[in-house]
Amino acid sequence: MKLSNLIARCAAAAISVALIACTDPGVTHPDPEAAEQVGEAEALPQALPPPSETTPRYVGLWATTQAGCENPAWRWRERQVSTQGEVSCDFSNVQLTNTGYAIAATCHAEGDTTTHNMQISFAESARAMMVADGPWSGPTSLVYCGALPPE
Repeated sequence: MKLSNLIARCAAAAISVALIACTDPGVTHPDPEAAEQVGEAEALPQALPPPSETTPRYVGLWATTQAGCENPAWRWRERQVSTQGEVSCDFSNVQLTNTGYAIAATCHAEGDTTTHNMQISFAESARAMMVADGPWSGPTSLVYCGALPPE
Protein backbone atom coordinates (compact mmCIF):
# COMPACT_ATOMS: atom_id res chain seq x y z
CA MET A 1 0.00 0.00 0.00
CA LYS A 2 1.30 3.38 -0.94
CA LEU A 3 1.86 6.07 1.62
CA SER A 4 -0.59 8.37 -0.19
CA ASN A 5 -3.37 5.71 0.04
CA LEU A 6 -2.67 5.26 3.74
CA ILE A 7 -2.85 9.03 4.34
CA ALA A 8 -6.10 9.25 2.34
CA ARG A 9 -7.68 6.42 4.36
CA CYS A 10 -6.60 7.99 7.67
CA ALA A 11 -8.05 11.34 6.59
CA ALA A 12 -11.33 9.67 5.57
CA ALA A 13 -11.51 7.91 8.94
CA ALA A 14 -10.83 11.16 10.81
CA ILE A 15 -13.54 12.98 8.86
CA SER A 16 -16.01 10.15 9.56
CA VAL A 17 -15.30 10.29 13.29
CA ALA A 18 -15.70 14.08 13.31
CA LEU A 19 -19.04 13.86 11.46
CA ILE A 20 -20.34 11.19 13.85
CA ALA A 21 -19.37 13.32 16.85
CA CYS A 22 -21.30 16.28 15.46
CA THR A 23 -24.60 14.43 14.93
CA ASP A 24 -27.63 14.97 17.16
CA PRO A 25 -27.49 12.42 20.02
CA GLY A 26 -31.26 11.91 19.82
CA VAL A 27 -32.38 13.89 22.87
CA THR A 28 -35.71 12.63 24.15
CA HIS A 29 -38.22 14.69 26.07
CA PRO A 30 -40.11 13.52 29.19
CA ASP A 31 -43.41 11.73 28.56
CA PRO A 32 -46.18 13.73 30.32
CA GLU A 33 -48.44 10.67 30.45
CA ALA A 34 -45.77 8.69 32.30
CA ALA A 35 -45.43 11.49 34.86
CA GLU A 36 -49.20 11.38 35.48
CA GLN A 37 -49.03 7.63 36.15
CA VAL A 38 -46.34 8.09 38.82
CA GLY A 39 -48.47 10.45 40.91
CA GLU A 40 -47.36 12.80 43.66
CA ALA A 41 -43.79 12.64 44.90
CA GLU A 42 -43.30 11.48 48.48
CA ALA A 43 -41.33 13.59 50.93
CA LEU A 44 -37.83 12.32 51.61
CA PRO A 45 -37.09 11.00 55.11
CA GLN A 46 -35.76 13.45 57.67
CA ALA A 47 -32.36 14.84 56.69
CA LEU A 48 -29.40 14.83 59.04
CA PRO A 49 -29.01 17.82 61.32
CA PRO A 50 -26.68 20.42 59.80
CA PRO A 51 -23.23 21.04 61.29
CA SER A 52 -23.31 23.74 63.96
CA GLU A 53 -20.74 25.80 65.81
CA THR A 54 -22.75 25.66 69.05
CA THR A 55 -24.38 22.20 69.19
CA PRO A 56 -22.82 18.85 68.32
CA ARG A 57 -24.43 17.33 65.25
CA TYR A 58 -25.38 14.13 67.08
CA VAL A 59 -27.71 15.93 69.53
CA GLY A 60 -31.32 14.87 68.98
CA LEU A 61 -33.69 11.91 68.75
CA TRP A 62 -32.48 8.91 66.74
CA ALA A 63 -33.75 5.44 65.80
CA THR A 64 -32.39 2.40 63.98
CA THR A 65 -35.07 2.72 61.25
CA GLN A 66 -37.27 5.49 59.88
CA ALA A 67 -40.31 3.62 61.24
CA GLY A 68 -38.66 3.70 64.68
CA CYS A 69 -38.96 7.49 64.64
CA GLU A 70 -42.58 7.12 65.78
CA ASN A 71 -41.10 6.40 69.23
CA PRO A 72 -37.34 7.16 69.03
CA ALA A 73 -35.28 4.93 71.31
CA TRP A 74 -32.07 6.97 71.24
CA ARG A 75 -31.72 10.35 72.96
CA TRP A 76 -28.38 12.01 72.27
CA ARG A 77 -27.54 15.07 74.38
CA GLU A 78 -24.37 17.12 74.30
CA ARG A 79 -22.81 15.14 77.18
CA GLN A 80 -24.94 11.99 77.33
CA VAL A 81 -26.77 9.32 75.34
CA SER A 82 -29.55 7.09 76.60
CA THR A 83 -31.71 4.40 75.07
CA GLN A 84 -35.10 3.24 76.28
CA GLY A 85 -34.18 1.56 79.55
CA GLU A 86 -31.13 -0.25 78.23
CA VAL A 87 -28.01 1.89 78.10
CA SER A 88 -26.92 5.30 79.33
CA CYS A 89 -23.52 6.88 78.77
CA ASP A 90 -21.95 10.02 80.15
CA PHE A 91 -19.38 11.77 77.95
CA SER A 92 -16.17 12.95 79.61
CA ASN A 93 -14.44 14.17 76.45
CA VAL A 94 -15.90 15.09 73.04
CA GLN A 95 -13.50 15.85 70.20
CA LEU A 96 -14.46 17.01 66.72
CA THR A 97 -12.69 14.88 64.05
CA ASN A 98 -12.45 14.95 60.25
CA THR A 99 -15.29 12.42 60.02
CA GLY A 100 -17.45 13.40 62.99
CA TYR A 101 -16.68 12.99 66.68
CA ALA A 102 -14.50 10.95 69.04
CA ILE A 103 -16.17 10.57 72.42
CA ALA A 104 -14.75 9.15 75.66
CA ALA A 105 -17.75 7.69 77.50
CA THR A 106 -18.60 5.83 80.68
CA CYS A 107 -21.63 3.63 80.09
CA HIS A 108 -24.06 1.79 82.33
CA ALA A 109 -26.05 -1.21 81.09
CA GLU A 110 -27.69 -4.03 83.04
CA GLY A 111 -25.72 -3.20 86.19
CA ASP A 112 -22.32 -3.11 84.43
CA THR A 113 -20.15 -0.01 84.00
CA THR A 114 -17.83 0.12 80.98
CA THR A 115 -15.70 2.76 79.29
CA HIS A 116 -15.67 3.33 75.53
CA ASN A 117 -14.01 5.52 72.94
CA MET A 118 -16.96 6.01 70.59
CA GLN A 119 -16.44 7.12 67.02
CA ILE A 120 -19.34 8.94 65.36
CA SER A 121 -19.49 9.61 61.63
CA PHE A 122 -22.22 10.76 59.25
CA ALA A 123 -23.30 9.28 55.91
CA GLU A 124 -25.06 12.09 54.08
CA SER A 125 -26.27 9.91 51.20
CA ALA A 126 -27.79 7.35 53.58
CA ARG A 127 -29.02 10.08 55.94
CA ALA A 128 -27.50 8.15 58.81
CA MET A 129 -25.15 8.49 61.76
CA MET A 130 -22.79 5.60 62.43
CA VAL A 131 -21.61 4.85 65.96
CA ALA A 132 -18.64 2.54 66.47
CA ASP A 133 -16.95 1.30 69.65
CA GLY A 134 -19.93 1.94 71.89
CA PRO A 135 -21.54 -0.39 74.43
CA TRP A 136 -23.79 -1.89 71.74
CA SER A 137 -23.01 -5.11 69.88
CA GLY A 138 -21.04 -3.91 66.87
CA PRO A 139 -21.28 -0.67 64.90
CA THR A 140 -24.74 0.92 64.90
CA SER A 141 -26.39 2.96 62.16
CA LEU A 142 -29.06 5.47 63.22
CA VAL A 143 -31.48 7.75 61.37
CA TYR A 144 -32.29 11.23 62.63
CA CYS A 145 -35.84 11.65 63.93
CA GLY A 146 -35.79 15.25 65.13
CA ALA A 147 -34.73 17.66 67.83
CA LEU A 148 -34.90 16.84 71.52
CA PRO A 149 -38.08 18.05 73.23
CA PRO A 150 -37.62 20.93 75.69
CA GLU A 151 -36.76 19.73 79.19
